[in-house]
Amino acid sequence: MAKRKMIQSNLIKNSICAYFGAIEIHNKPKISYRYETVTLLMMNAWELLLKAFIKKYVKNKSIFEDKEEHTISFCKAINYTEEYINSIKPKSFMSIKENLILIEDYRNNIVHFYNEQLEPYIFMLTAKAALNYVEFINTYFDKDIMDNEGLFILPLGFKLPFKPEDFLTHKAAKYISSKESKEFITKMVNVISDLGDKGVEDTIVVGFDIYLENIKKMTNSDLKVAITNLDNADATFTKVQKVQIVNDSNAQKMQLSDDELFARYPLTYKEVSKCCKNRLKDFKQDKKFNEIIKHVKDGSQYCYNRKLNPKSKTIVATTFYSQLAVEEIIKEYGVNSEI
Repeated sequence: MAKRKMIQSNLIKNSICAYFGAIEIHNKPKISYRYETVTLLMMNAWELLLKAFIKKYVKNKSIFEDKEEHTISFCKAINYTEEYINSIKPKSFMSIKENLILIEDYRNNIVHFYNEQLEPYIFMLTAKAALNYVEFINTYFDKDIMDNEGLFILPLGFKLPFKPEDFLTHKAAKYISSKESKEFITKMVNVISDLGDKGVEDTIVVGFDIYLENIKKMTNSDLKVAITNLDNADATFTKVQKVQIVNDSNAQKMQLSDDELFARYPLTYKEVSKCCKNRLKDFKQDKKFNEIIKHVKDGSQYCYNRKLNPKSKTIVATTFYSQLAVEEIIKEYGVNSEI
């Protein structure tokens, strides 16, 4: 094998290893420094891939510095690649470049972001970088790593806990405290806007709705990807708040939709009874059960009374229960055996 081909082959091989390393780390259910590690590996994968691209296609550029002791920087590699691809198909590499520059910015300045909740932003960027990688290596190196490796890509086994469009409002990043984090989010927003102004349809972020049937038999048809259309979105990010329902009259008031309420309280009385029957030996829907249910109804974290007509003064309501209600009933059966 010629030296040029051997270098190119090794670059691709190591790049793919780094890529799947990033995916493996991301998919771990519980791990510290998830995005610190994932962004490091993902950027390493891309840097090696870009250098392999230059080695194969950009004959008038070298991946080595003058003395050939070190390879060129990521910045040079991405600029050489953009120059070549845009000379053939203008603007086609622009969103990939901007996505990677933002991830590199996060990686290089990560010390400033430790106390901020930036995971949704980094998730959207990294997920897009992962998808771009699969397409890029397939297009320019004829490698279908999804098929060849029998593995799947980010973030899978991990359902997106938000809708990207929920972050795109005019309320900016005012809930983010540090200057560096505000600047990072503003930079993301500006890139999205600038790409749209330049007529680039591809975006730098992505959102997922994932439905996996059988991971061993996975094909591309098993994944349904919902990509947020950012063209019509406002260009600012806002914080998504977690909501806990409490009885405190001084707590901040928020209005929840029916869908949000049913997500928190999915169980009917009959379904609660069935859950208890499945988990409790010799369970009976008797006085003891009804007394415990009565106690459970005192806690807003356990149940919600939904009126058939919220505007009506007549109290005709159905009670719905959370999964916490079932856990509380199970606990009460163990503690209060004399009811």
